[in-house]
Amino acid sequence: MIAVRGVTKSFGTMRALDQVSFGINRGEILGFLGPNGAGKSTTINMLCTLLKPTAGAARLNGFDVQHDRSDVRRSIGLVFQQPTLDEYLTAEQNLKFHAYAYAIPAEVRDQRMRELLEMVELWDRRKTPVRNYSGGMKRRLEIARGLLHHPRVLFLDEPTLGLDP
Repeated sequence: MIAVRGVTKSFGTMRALDQVSFGINRGEILGFLGPNGAGKSTTINMLCTLLKPTAGAARLNGFDVQHDRSDVRRSIGLVFQQPTLDEYLTAEQNLKFHAYAYAIPAEVRDQRMRELLEMVELWDRRKTPVRNYSGGMKRRLEIARGLLHHPRVLFLDEPTLGLDP
């Protein structure tokens, strides 16, 4: 599902990643652990096509992260470390906007939204503006949004941030 071979990323003279290689098969889960500045978010950002590697190669769902960016982006869900919800919209409106961006048909979208909002225990709050949500509720909504389009791979950057055990 993910193949990373000799990936290096430099920012000027600072090398954030140096010859990183790993593979993840379908159905496997991988967690990056390490101190701040270890390159965890940089690796995720490269796999999500937000950064280009300085050297090396990476494939996700069979697509090259540098040359098949649109295909990679359609294959992934991403929950960023920093919140990215529109706080003036409701949960339902945030999810509908995301569904529109991924061309999810309305009949599929509505059923999927209900399933996910029930899963993250926000169905009853779907019409509430996100600015009135707690930090944990926002995080759960971001996870639901990341799963809405049935991604092949889900990236969670700092996945437990703001969540109760």
